[in-house]
Amino acid sequence: MANLLPLTEAICKGARPQDREYSLRDTRQPGLTLRVQPCGSRSWIMRYRINGKPVRHLLGAFPETGVKAARQIAAALRAQDAEVPSLPFTAPLFETFQAEHERRYAISYKPEGLRAYRSYVRCELLPAFAGKRIDAITRQDVVRWFERYSARKPGGANRALGILAQILRCAKTWGYLPKTWSNPVTEIRMNRRRQVGTFLSERQLAELGIALDCRMAQGCKASAALRLLSLTGCRVSEVLLLEWGDVLPDRLRLRDSKTGPRDVPLGVPVRRFLKAYRNRLPRLARAASAPVFPLPGQSYNAIRSVWLRVREAADLPDTLRIHDLRHSFASHAIMAGETLFSTSRLLGHSKIQTTARYAHLADTALLDCAERVGALILAQTV
Repeated sequence: MANLLPLTEAICKGARPQDREYSLRDTRQPGLTLRVQPCGSRSWIMRYRINGKPVRHLLGAFPETGVKAARQIAAALRAQDAEVPSLPFTAPLFETFQAEHERRYAISYKPEGLRAYRSYVRCELLPAFAGKRIDAITRQDVVRWFERYSARKPGGANRALGILAQILRCAKTWGYLPKTWSNPVTEIRMNRRRQVGTFLSERQLAELGIALDCRMAQGCKASAALRLLSLTGCRVSEVLLLEWGDVLPDRLRLRDSKTGPRDVPLGVPVRRFLKAYRNRLPRLARAASAPVFPLPGQSYNAIRSVWLRVREAADLPDTLRIHDLRHSFASHAIMAGETLFSTSRLLGHSKIQTTARYAHLADTALLDCAERVGALILAQTV
């Protein structure tokens, strides 16, 4: 809500930025407003109607354009005695606006996402663009920075470029940049992503199952968590957060995941596994509020240390990661005839392209496919 008062130089100078943008409306010149933005910039806006249609003009920044000058320009525009002044657009410095972007936008990220955002900003974006007004950042500036960073860390450069693009998009959306401004990040091609990850063959899955069964027989909760990861394709963080109240008769209800809350359908083998595992737990450990896998600190390291030993016992490659269990789930689902769409829903991917990257195919599956296609063509040509 704008404040109505006769504006003076002292009032305008004393207008302090707040968490959200606000306006001071001048009672002496109808339609004249001083807009105060969270980053501290103050600008004059003139609003009026021509033939019943609303018109809005930027008259300049304060204090470069004082109260008296702003009233004179506004009066001339209202009387249609003058053209809209051609004024340079004054945008905030990158570091000033980035602080506002973090406060208004990035703060909604999940904790790990916010930590990554702050790390990329502190280590890469601020050293490259601090001291520049956001409207003065050119495509050449971004390309030079991106190429230098890409030479060190191609994946990190992609992530930082996405953050920079988002910051600049918000600057335009929030009115810090003119409508004619073009985002310098647009059309800069990201680095090609190297395919990371593999999937376990049927033989490797069998060896893994034997190793997990041996450790679960000894009461190892982390091994049971690894078993659930292989059966559902869930992420480690999703399994660590599970409580028994989230285990429904036919699905897991994930209260939080990388793409938000979702349900994971459970087939009969998974339901039997969870039932047998729960029956072996003490009574208090089966309560609805109890964690499904009570591990020290509910941390990733608690699972990873067991994974390293299980991987060695099953004679699996040293490069195999826990996340490759998720890759294996996707690949075997595709090889079993499931569609990319269905597999994507099972994994909780927001984009089907992500699932396609994980859907590796074994040579035997490709050979079977080639034989089916060859037989079909042969049948048509005989």
